[in-house]
Amino acid sequence: MITFHRIVGPRLMGLTPDESAIAVAMPKAHAVCDELARLLGAQPYFAGEAVTLADLLLAPQLDFLAQTPEWAPLSADNRNLVDWLDRMNARSSLKATTWERVADMAKAA
Repeated sequence: MITFHRIVGPRLMGLTPDESAIAVAMPKAHAVCDELARLLGAQPYFAGEAVTLADLLLAPQLDFLAQTPEWAPLSADNRNLVDWLDRMNARSSLKATTWERVADMAKAA
């Protein structure tokens, strides 16, 4: 919900973010981020020492969320989640699929 109103809607549809919808979504977003941080714990990845499908599916979602002003309060108490996202974003596969890279590939096609 937050990333749609902050990123997808404005970039793809020219929509203005719905601040009330974002405010309503924040308590749930806090609960989700807190639970993800708890599940991650001290492991480098969600299933342990190696990247799995869980990490690859979650990384783009949290990367979008990290591009919003709401990320700061959501991640403030979840440093392990921030560190995990940094590790994921350092991967060449994720660097190759940023919003900007995908847009550039679409223009070239």
